[in-house]
Amino acid sequence: MEFLKSMKKRKSKDTKETKNKKKEDKSGSRKKKKKDGPPIPKSLRSTKKGKGKKGGKKTDNTKSESEIFDPNTFTFKFDTNLMPEAENHSSAQTAAFDGFAHSVVSAGVEGLVKEYYDQLATFAPPGFFDRTIFDQNTPLKKNRYKDVVCNDKTRVVLHDGRPGDYIHANYVKGTKYILTQGPLKETLTDFWRMVVQEEAAGICMLCDLVENGKPKCEPYFPESSGQSLTFGDITVTCDEASQPDTHTHIKTFSVLDKKTSKTMKVNHYKIVTWPDKTVALSNLCILRTHRLLRKLPGISIVHCSAGVGRTGTFAAIEIGIQCMLNGKPIKPAELVKALRHCRLLSVQMDTQYLMLAEAIIDCAISFKYIDDEKLFPLIEAFKKQVAEYVEAHPPPVEKPIAAAATTPAAPAAANEKPATQDEVQTPAPIVAPPTPTGGTPVGAGTPRQASVPRNNRKTSREKDKKEAASPPRPPVVRQPVPQSPRGSKERAYQPEKTPEKVVEKVAEKVVEKVVEKVAPVATPPAPKNQPTTVGLVKSQYLE
Repeated sequence: MEFLKSMKKRKSKDTKETKNKKKEDKSGSRKKKKKDGPPIPKSLRSTKKGKGKKGGKKTDNTKSESEIFDPNTFTFKFDTNLMPEAENHSSAQTAAFDGFAHSVVSAGVEGLVKEYYDQLATFAPPGFFDRTIFDQNTPLKKNRYKDVVCNDKTRVVLHDGRPGDYIHANYVKGTKYILTQGPLKETLTDFWRMVVQEEAAGICMLCDLVENGKPKCEPYFPESSGQSLTFGDITVTCDEASQPDTHTHIKTFSVLDKKTSKTMKVNHYKIVTWPDKTVALSNLCILRTHRLLRKLPGISIVHCSAGVGRTGTFAAIEIGIQCMLNGKPIKPAELVKALRHCRLLSVQMDTQYLMLAEAIIDCAISFKYIDDEKLFPLIEAFKKQVAEYVEAHPPPVEKPIAAAATTPAAPAAANEKPATQDEVQTPAPIVAPPTPTGGTPVGAGTPRQASVPRNNRKTSREKDKKEAASPPRPPVVRQPVPQSPRGSKERAYQPEKTPEKVVEKVAEKVVEKVVEKVAPVATPPAPKNQPTTVGLVKSQYLE
């Protein structure tokens, strides 16, 4: 409900300029380039709709992408990581932000959504990724989802002398970010090994430990001030914990590596208002977090659950801002394609693609990089459209694992491969007691005589006769029990039993005990064609 209320508030923010907008700004942004006139800045070329050769348009896009990213070295080519300021803007910065805003508002929400599904929904850089190491570590339960691949060519290699060099994490070279999945139980130590090895100054957490009843991240840090947790030979102590606003939780950790006696300080920022599979409730909160991470002396590690949806969107916003600050204009689609060379599947939802464009424009407005007054009413209209689209496309509701784990799983379809524990870490479901070989299930009544071993039948018969000859116990009269607050969970009142039923029940229990003591039942192997009781849950890697 809070998510929908936030979208309605954002949609209601409509200025008078938006209501009185005119078409004159569109005519200025769509002017054709004249051969004998002054050249149009590169930042405005994104709004052109050329009618020449098809190859010419592709050449412009490739050239623009090559200016900010080298796919051969997987590196973003920034002169430096800059801090946006409200003053002292260069003409290149202003032109870059203006051009980006023009291209976004010209496309509109409908155009950007179509662009996402046409170009990005299934895009993976051909020839620029390898998954060999990823596949080797899937059986070791070091990958949260089998279909969220870690690019071997940009992965973080652990080389601290400890066993194992793999972690599902990728460098984004040219930036101060490493993108990774939420730690698993099997990768808690590996995560902190990476923090120490890379001398990370910050960690940005974009998910909660449990969302919609599903585990998204294993607890990997102490929650309260003064608390310590140890992972292998690395000890993490919480020095300070605060909550500056409703969106962010901030902690400061002291990390001690006992193997090398190395100590370091790590700042932890947790965004608590970014729901799964949709947009953050506050773009300004994301921009403030970026600003805090820029001030840190070292790199920052960013993660959500799978490390591609929210994590990829968070990183793409910063990369887009750095492109503009370095005077290098870029389109949203080119930005996402470049990032996916480093971290596959980054920016997973169409709504997150809209958030990416909107947040970069919000940064430009906040620091006054846009000086074209004609753009402001168009930007307000675009933001209203984004709020309406997000409100009309809420994140899908997932069924909690706890409810699904108590019931047997349905068999998978003929063309569908059942999910494994490597894909979704679910608790073991409740399984019925095993069935003895050659008899009825335990507790279901008197077992067959054939189920007793031949050499023990005589002893069993003698005990049965002895128990049957003993006088039955008198019936026990039970008084009604008052209803407890638990309601249906309280055991129902049972009427008193007749002596005949008591004798029969006692005889059944005696025989069952004899069978259990004399012939322990071995659990038979499950038939090959019997569906597994483990929850057959599809991989929910979308962020």
